[in-house]
Amino acid sequence: MNSSDPTPLDPREASVLKTLIEAYLEAGEPVGSRLLAKLYPEALSSATIRNVLAELEDEHLVSQPHASAGRVPTERAYRYYVDRWILARGQAGTADPRLEGALRGLDLDPEAWARQAGRVLSEVLQGVCLALPIGLVQSRLARLEFVPLPPNRAVAVWVGAAGEVEHRILEVPPSLTPAQMVELGNFASTRFQGLTLPELQGRLLADLRSGVEEGRLLAARLHQMAAKWSEAEGKSESPVLVSGVGQLGHLPEFDDVERFRGMVAAFEEQELLARLLNAFGEQARSEVKLILGSENPFLADFPLATLVRTVRLGPEGFVTFALVGPLRMDYPRALAGLDWLGQEMDRRRG
Repeated sequence: MNSSDPTPLDPREASVLKTLIEAYLEAGEPVGSRLLAKLYPEALSSATIRNVLAELEDEHLVSQPHASAGRVPTERAYRYYVDRWILARGQAGTADPRLEGALRGLDLDPEAWARQAGRVLSEVLQGVCLALPIGLVQSRLARLEFVPLPPNRAVAVWVGAAGEVEHRILEVPPSLTPAQMVELGNFASTRFQGLTLPELQGRLLADLRSGVEEGRLLAARLHQMAAKWSEAEGKSESPVLVSGVGQLGHLPEFDDVERFRGMVAAFEEQELLARLLNAFGEQARSEVKLILGSENPFLADFPLATLVRTVRLGPEGFVTFALVGPLRMDYPRALAGLDWLGQEMDRRRG
């Protein structure tokens, strides 16, 4: 946990916090000391419970919505709970068998399949599901080739490290010969292997600005071609597919109409959602990435938990999914569901 996390809790504080969080996850209402005393596995008086709650409040792990109300967990408490009792102990739940429906239509094109899978994830795991078929923004270069396509065009073929293949038809300078195109591909494959397209562009620009002479002409030509590829990528970028926004409107966390409207508006901003998925998609290729509340710079104004998982489609590329729900989420169930999807896709496409 990072430096802003609470100091280590003693066993009693930790146990009371866990009991409170699980009671709140179940009921969605502030938890009072009397209820906690009944739920707590050992015999503790309400007065002792209140003292522990005061200590947890000092640590900003619980808050009291109203003077006469019970306590609710804070964002900090959810992070403590997930890290200590879910992730660290491998206590994710069992995947819901209804998630099998997310695998239907794998023979469809990536966007059509992602739309189908997103609907199933939203319905089964009870949240908003975002899905984005990933292009070159996260693919890491294994080989780059340029195949002449007269007049003054070429097919640029990008082969990624995971076997994904992307291609674009680009305009090329009339002076660029077929032999130079081969040399250009070999230069890129050797010098920039393992980089994403944005990283490759950044490295090229740095080399050109620094005046490095080695391969300068090739670097200049490659920079020009990479820019054209980015333009083509931007024009053909798939939209973020959104399923299940209406489900959040039924939750007590979003009783405030204005707040709910603001959240719905955020889910309509395609550029914002694409930046979210691209920002965390790389980290989510081997496991589920969990972002809580203000940890998410793209949805920081809302009390939301976001779980991200990128799944491999084989040569067709990847799809990044994000399940978004309230902080009061069934974390074991949601983590297990997205983890199952990633592992099942790896098994089927492996």
